[in-house]
Order: sequence, then structure tokens, then C-alpha cells
Amino acid sequence: MRRKDREVLGDENIAKIIEQCTTCHIAMEDDANAGVPYVIPMSFGYCLEGGVLELYFHCAHVGKKLDCIRKNPNVAFSMCVENRIEIHEDVYCKSGRFYASVVGQGKAEIVEDSAEKCHGLSLLMERQAAGASQSMQAAGAAHGSSSAQLMHAAPHKFEFTPAQAAVTVLKITSTNFTGKAKAE
Repeated sequence: MRRKDREVLGDENIAKIIEQCTTCHIAMEDDANAGVPYVIPMSFGYCLEGGVLELYFHCAHVGKKLDCIRKNPNVAFSMCVENRIEIHEDVYCKSGRFYASVVGQGKAEIVEDSAEKCHGLSLLMERQAAGASQSMQAAGAAHGSSSAQLMHAAPHKFEFTPAQAAVTVLKITSTNFTGKAKAE
């Protein structure tokens, strides 16, 4: 990383960035157009332990991303949270956005094990519920609602049975990822 002053180190600090992100962009080689990247934004769940990041996604049983992954499981990913923009009126080139991001490369696979599919879907749903809760709290605060009125939006555990895990679950495993931030 060129800007070492913006590097974010440690699983705990990188997880803090991931918790703020709502979408992960996955880049893969387009199977129908060799050498050309194909990028798709997806909702995700994750597990980060011991320097190993596992990202989970769900999708239909057929589609372009599955075709690409079957031909070449090497992928790249990117997620970020964008904060306010700072404009320097005296020197516009010094202007910029405050942000935090996580980018990396890994291997994608289609999860076949029922228990792992359920685990991945649970992680994904917990992230979605947390994001919905944050959105509802922000909207409630903007409209003067109290936090007590928003308690029903608190995230909770989602447990799936194998019968409920009828979608395809993708998993990216990465040990090659970095965090970066321009903090306010």
C-alpha cells in the first residue's frame, strides 16, 4: 500500500469498516469474453478470524457469475463506506472524500455443505437486519422518534434449516485483503 498513513491493520479494525459497508463488489473474469473483467455488486455476510476473511453471498442457481466462477474461481472484491466531501476552495486538488474501504483477492466457491450454507445465510441476514436497523434509527431520529419506538428493528440471530437454504450460496475466502481509510 502506497499510503501507509491510511492503512488499517488488524482484524478488529478491518471488521469495523466492513460493518459499515452494505455492498461488496465482486470482480471476476468474464467467461464469455476472456480477459475482460465482470463486476457485480452484492449483499453479503462475513466472518473474519485469524487473518482469514470469508464473505458469503446468495444468488439463483444459474447465472453469469456462477458460470464465471466455475471457469475461474479467482476473484477480487471491494467494499467501501463514503463519508463527507471536503472542498478546499484555495486549492481544489486538495479536495477529497473521507472514506474507509476493504479490498482484496480470494477464491470463490459454490457452497455445497448444507450446514455451511445455513451459516452463510445467517451471517448475510444478520448484516441485512443490522443495516435495516441503522436505517430505521436514522430515519426515526430525523423524524423525532425515540429509540424505544425503534427497538423492534434491533438485529437478532437468523437460523436457517437446510430446507430453507434452497438458494445458491457463494463463499469467497481471502487472506489477501487490506483496509484503508481517510478519517475525519
